[in-house]
Amino acid sequence: MRGWRWGWRNLLYDVAPPVVLLALGLIDVFTESLAIVVGSAPAVTAILPGAIACLALLIRRYRPLTTVVIILLAVLLPPLVLPTSLTYWDEFMTLVIAVYSCGRHLRRGWAFVGLGVAAVGMAILPFEFADMRNAGDILYNSLMLAVAFGIGLLARSWTGYRERSLREAAERAVAEERASQAERARIARELHDVIAHTITVIVMQAGGARLASATDPAIAASTLAQIEELGRASLAELRTLLPLLRADGEATSMPPQPTLADVTALCERMRGLGLAVELVTDGDTSALPLGLQLTAYRVVQEGLTNAMKHAPSAETGVRIRHILEPALLTVDVSSTGPAAPSPLPGAGRGLAGIRERVLLAGGTFGAGAHAAGFLLHVELPLERELA
Repeated sequence: MRGWRWGWRNLLYDVAPPVVLLALGLIDVFTESLAIVVGSAPAVTAILPGAIACLALLIRRYRPLTTVVIILLAVLLPPLVLPTSLTYWDEFMTLVIAVYSCGRHLRRGWAFVGLGVAAVGMAILPFEFADMRNAGDILYNSLMLAVAFGIGLLARSWTGYRERSLREAAERAVAEERASQAERARIARELHDVIAHTITVIVMQAGGARLASATDPAIAASTLAQIEELGRASLAELRTLLPLLRADGEATSMPPQPTLADVTALCERMRGLGLAVELVTDGDTSALPLGLQLTAYRVVQEGLTNAMKHAPSAETGVRIRHILEPALLTVDVSSTGPAAPSPLPGAGRGLAGIRERVLLAGGTFGAGAHAAGFLLHVELPLERELA
């Protein structure tokens, strides 16, 4: 089950339906202008079952089966001790929505348990309300429950399909990016070897040529020729390797390393992939050392990548805080909802790499599940970076 978290989505999905249904039910109780009210009872007792049913609907997305049970108890028990009525909107329709929620939010076995409980409750109703014994009403009510349950199952299937598609897209992007980074690292190592070897030989040969120039100019000239040949060969190798490090083969220099100013664009790119990201920045981070900003950027990047891989439909929050006393930069990346395991080979190495980067910067690293989902928390000290 998902945790309770207030926001506009809660107002839209959790609060609005029961409020609207309760209002329609009250109109029916007092006017009977929208639907037929089964039974006759004083308004004070007639509105009681509907009010309880609408209140239970507040938790339908989090405890669907509990919601069905509460609604049925509210409808079936009061007639045993009080004169009550059965209204369409705030009693029957709340049960229909609760049955939909069982199909939408429960695992398949428990979803059918919810449908069965609702069906038993509907079978008892005709014994308490004689007007419900009409065959047409029974058929209509049964079809409404079955259709609502079927729509719930379809919605759950669609959500699962969408999450799998997003996860697979994220895995492909991560695999391609890591393959590209691995290839760039290999080329960088080759460049390092070429440059280190060339400079070492040139320095040694140049020293020898300098010493020989005073006593044997011919040897010095030969040594300089060797230096020239080595330089030409190394330059040819560099000209072959350097374009491989340039994006799309463009003959331009590599782009500058990202800073915290680029986090906004990163969040926008992730939103474009379907991840709901909210960014909050506390304090001025523009003057922080560039190395510290790069580390913080990589933390956010890995956190969002993890969220896209494991919980693509969840809400993700990014908070960056510049704390003056003590001098710290904190980065939090949190996501709500259950996390699914990633089948991508090597999963988890990204967090290990970020942990190593943070520890090298003298910071603290934490990552793991919390009450509502997953949290990545990093603290980076400023004094060490500025020292």
